Amino acid sequence: MEKSMVEGKAPFSNEIRILFVDDEEEITSTLRRYFSFQGYKVDVANDPYTALRKIHKENFLIVVSDIAMPGMSGVELLSRIKSYNGMIQVIMITGYVTLENILSCLRLGADDCFLKPLDDMESLRLTIDEAVAKLRKWSGLMQDITRGRLEGRPE
Repeated sequence: MEKSMVEGKAPFSNEIRILFVDDEEEITSTLRRYFSFQGYKVDVANDPYTALRKIHKENFLIVVSDIAMPGMSGVELLSRIKSYNGMIQVIMITGYVTLENILSCLRLGADDCFLKPLDDMESLRLTIDEAVAKLRKWSGLMQDITRGRLEGRPE
C-alpha cells in the first residue's frame, strides 16, 4: 500500500512537483532551468540514492531519470519508486540504449523513454504535461470517491 495512503495523507496535492535525476550535473541543471522557466516546481538529484531520499521525504509525483548511473541504475531506481508509490509517473532518459533496458523500463511501468541528447525539450514537456493531466484526473476521481459523489455509491 502506498505510504501516503497508510499515513492518512492525501495522495497528492494540487502542486505537482518534478524530480530530475541524472549523474551529469549539466543535464540536471539544464532541465531545472528549462522546466522552472515553464512554471513547474522542480528539484534535482545527481545520484539515485539522493533521489530516493528526496522522494521519501518530499512529495514528488513525476520523476525524470537517467538509466545509466553509477551505484544504482535508473532501472533499479524505477523499480524502487514504483514499489514505494505506484502513482508516481516515471519518465526515463538515456544515452545508453539497449533492448534490455527499454524492455525493463516498460515492464516496470515507465511512462515514457527519451534518448539523449535531449534536443527536443518540447516533446519532454508535452509528456510531462500528459503525466500532470493523468495525475489530476486520478486526484479528481479519488476526491469524488472520498466525498461520496460517484453514482451508485450506497448511502
